[in-house]
Amino acid sequence: MENREYKLGLLLGVASFGMWGMLPLYWKLVGAITPYQIFAHRVVWSFVFLVFIMVYKNYWKNFLKMMKDGRTIKFFIAPAIAISINWMLYIWSVNNGFVVEASLGYYINPLMLTAFGSLVYKEKMTKLQKMGLFLAIIGVMVKTILYGRVPVVALVLATSFSVYGLLKKRSKWDSLTALAFETLIVGVPSLFYLVFVEVNGIGIRGNLPFYLVPLILLSGIATATPLILYAESAKRLPLSVLGFIQFLSPTIALFIGVFVFKEAFDLSSLIGFSFIWAALGLFIYSQLKLLKTAEA
Repeated sequence: MENREYKLGLLLGVASFGMWGMLPLYWKLVGAITPYQIFAHRVVWSFVFLVFIMVYKNYWKNFLKMMKDGRTIKFFIAPAIAISINWMLYIWSVNNGFVVEASLGYYINPLMLTAFGSLVYKEKMTKLQKMGLFLAIIGVMVKTILYGRVPVVALVLATSFSVYGLLKKRSKWDSLTALAFETLIVGVPSLFYLVFVEVNGIGIRGNLPFYLVPLILLSGIATATPLILYAESAKRLPLSVLGFIQFLSPTIALFIGVFVFKEAFDLSSLIGFSFIWAALGLFIYSQLKLLKTAEA
């Protein structure tokens, strides 16, 4: 893998997961409407935003051509379902006081991505990465055991996004067109749902302060941008590397959950998360060593 492409993959990955980490603040602002409506708006406006990009980049004709091929569309159904489950549950968790548990899910996710990379693509890990993975596993196990119950939200979030990452790694289509297909598949029923709630007076009209309406309309940009960056990063990086970069997103979300939303974070939680942070430190150090070796 060329060093330039590898660096670009790292940059895109950090940007995408950094943006995802800040999303709880966004979903909380528009929490006056139900998570289901937020999800539907997110999907519909994401597709609108992607249409503008495709027209600008002259991808639109290719997209229409692919739409006519039923054999092509079927390849986007699985990733569309996987990312929809992830989006919906994440929005629900933010607006129901589960940001800390959601962050746990995104800490578990890199472990699943690393397993996929090893089992499916036979990707090799350095000794430092293996040490980091071991510490991360301990941290997740400690946090899960001390949690006192099965963290369903965390496990579903981790599984759904790991499956999505695996499917994107295998995708042969460009990221923009693929994401447009995924949002279109989920966007059609979402649009019907939005029409239904608006007609029945339970949508954003009259139920959301006027100054927050633009935030709903901008949800497409907030959604599609990090996904495009993530998809491009996934094409340039091994899943093991991509998985560890993802620690950035739950770390940001964790701090938001504890310090902004005032969710509980006791000593047992600190112990579990400390192992994960140590794992992240080892991985960052290993990445710096790899970059210096590549430049030498």
